[in-house]
Formats: sequence, structure tokens, C-alpha cells
Amino acid sequence: MVLFSGMVLVGCVPAAKYNQLEVQYEEQLSANERLKMEIRKRDQRIRDRMAAFQELLQELRPLVESGVLQIEVVEGRPVIGITADILFAAGSAELSEKGLDTIQQVARVLGKRTERNFQVEGHTDSSPIATEQYPSNWHLGSARAINVVETMISGGMPADRISAATFAEFKPVGSNESSKGQSRNRRIEIVLLPDLSDLPGYDELMEKHGRQKGRKKKGPHPTPLPPRPDGAKIKRPN
Repeated sequence: MVLFSGMVLVGCVPAAKYNQLEVQYEEQLSANERLKMEIRKRDQRIRDRMAAFQELLQELRPLVESGVLQIEVVEGRPVIGITADILFAAGSAELSEKGLDTIQQVARVLGKRTERNFQVEGHTDSSPIATEQYPSNWHLGSARAINVVETMISGGMPADRISAATFAEFKPVGSNESSKGQSRNRRIEIVLLPDLSDLPGYDELMEKHGRQKGRKKKGPHPTPLPPRPDGAKIKRPN
């Protein structure tokens, strides 16, 4: 009897090991399928974004060809550049008539891009400014960026998809030793902000930590409190 029981136990070991390997194999297959699906979704998002960017270039082509806009990729981000001399008078953040018309044209095009967010950046040259209204280039650059943002919003850009920032004189694209370089440095840049959904593992990350717009994440149902021995109701803490 003891011998028979030992034979059964020995025979069960390979079967248990096989079942374990089979489970691991199925889990690996499932993980591979999820990875393939994520890659396909990411590739499709990239194709859609490239197509949208090409369409954007076509719509802005007249302004580019007229020399009003420059479009380039800076630090991996598409950037629409506009020389500040077209938009503002020297030392001012008030948009000129031509500047107002230019920004409104850009807003009509970008406002249709519901899949992207934008940041307007104000840049200055290194010439110091110390007026009552603009104590520094930080104040001038930020005021210019804010005025552009407000004009774009009035021109149809959703306010929840655009922000304002400034780098003052600290991100030059030309030499501040020449008037030509200074002119290049005085500029407004509209940055198409990157979409992190292309990152590997993004979907899983969002499932754990993502915040859905307009909705609060539901927490677990509260555990019922046990009845008190004296039958009185227990007040649940907030």
C-alpha cells in the first residue's frame, strides 16, 4: 500500500510541472498578443498624426511662402515661428493690426486640431528693458505670449488646449551681437506639444494612474460597518 501511494505521488510530479508550464505558456501568449495590439495601435496613431501634420503644413503654406511663418522641428517638437517684429512694436506687447490678422489666421487653422495641445512661447533679444510696465524681458516675453493666447482663443482656439510661456532672452536662435540676429531672437513660437500616448506601456500606465477628463475615478465600495452591540446606529466617518 505504501509502495503504491509512493508511485502515485511520483507520477503526479511531471503532470503538475506540465500544467504549470502550460499555464506559463498561455500567459506568455496572452502577453505577446497584448504587446502586438499595443504596437499596432501606436503605429496607427503615428500614421494619423503624420497625416494631420502634413494637412496642417498645407493649410499654413500661404503664410509660410509669404515669409510670415516658419515651421520647423525643434527638440523633437513641431514649432510654428513668427518674428515678433511682424506682431509687435519695439518694447510693446500690443499686437499690431498685421499681427492681429496673422494670429487670427493661425488660430482658425490650429483650432480645428482637436487632437493636439499648444504652447505659445514669447522670446526676446538680450537688450535690457526696465519700464514701469515691463521691468524685464521676462515680463515683456510673457505679456506677448499671453496676448497671443488671448487673441487665438477669441479666434476660435479652445482655451483648454493652449497655454502661455516665456524664455525671455535665454533661448536665442541668432547672435545678439548683430541687428539681424536680434531680430530673429525676437519671436513668438507656437509649439505643438508631444502626445505621450506613443510611449511603450502608455495604455497600462493610464489604466493605473490616468485621469479621465470630466470624470472622477471611482474608489472601492466602502466596507459595511458591523452593528453595535447595543443596537444603536454607527455614524460613518466622512
